[in-house]
Amino acid sequence: MKRKRKGSRKGSDSKRLFRAVLSAILVVFAFYVVFTLVNQQVEIAEKKAQLEELNEEIVIQEVKNDEMKQVNELDDSENDAYIERMAREEFDYSKQGERVFINVAGE
Repeated sequence: MKRKRKGSRKGSDSKRLFRAVLSAILVVFAFYVVFTLVNQQVEIAEKKAQLEELNEEIVIQEVKNDEMKQVNELDDSENDAYIERMAREEFDYSKQGERVFINVAGE
């Protein structure tokens, strides 16, 4: 009878070891799955933010394209006025002898 107990003890020890190893593997796998899911959610959030920025840039570019289409349809006098307005607004140009006031308050 002592032999059976020793044999069964070895069997139960090996079963415990197997269960411990299996449990450890399952825990590591669970951590891996959770880490992967969290990482993917972070990447999805970043990609959504990038998509929003790109959509805003598209809208801005479409407005600029529409404006340029309108400029192409202008006659020469209207076109000259547009060019002058753009030079003033976009490139801070001024006419000769003209005084330009700069708002230093940043408003």
